[in-house]
Amino acid sequence: MGFITLKNERLLADLKDLEQSHEIKRKETAKALEDLETARNSAFLQLKKTEELFKYLTWKQQETINSRFLTGSPTLEEIRRHSITRFPAASYTFPVLEKTAVVPGPARALGRIHTIRKNSVTFGLIQKRAEELSGAIGKALTAFEYQYKSACRALFPFGVFSRLRRKIRRLLGRSYFSWQDMSRLRDLGMAAGFVFKMAEAPVF
Repeated sequence: MGFITLKNERLLADLKDLEQSHEIKRKETAKALEDLETARNSAFLQLKKTEELFKYLTWKQQETINSRFLTGSPTLEEIRRHSITRFPAASYTFPVLEKTAVVPGPARALGRIHTIRKNSVTFGLIQKRAEELSGAIGKALTAFEYQYKSACRALFPFGVFSRLRRKIRRLLGRSYFSWQDMSRLRDLGMAAGFVFKMAEAPVF
């Protein structure tokens, strides 16, 4: 009888330790998802910069740039539309571990231990995926920032005077951007598209 009592006490002690580690893992996973949400919102805010450039492209120029993108990549219009109107909202459901009001018996304790271990595996997968996506978004944004600054320097070498010149071109019935500008805008579009895909990628 004493052996059984001791075994049950150890089982309950293990259960208590697992419950504590479960809560720690849940909080770590929630933090990883919060960081991912911050990275996603930052990505969409940065993509708003493309609005001031892509909106001046003619339909034919947009089609020319889109045709150079890889299959499955978002179009310039998709990037513009989503960066203007959409910010991702958190919608994650965590496995819930209900607290017991009474000390469970051995059978119930074993079932609870199984649930905790299953949840912990799920938390680990979610946390790893969230951290991978946050890192990928960060790298994609770095590349995008480089392409954006490079494009602006090339397209507007004299700042507001270059922009004014282009606006005058439009008033005279010509396109804001010339066909010689397309390679710069294509590279920017590709970088923006990669940011978009990473920010839109599901966690699971």
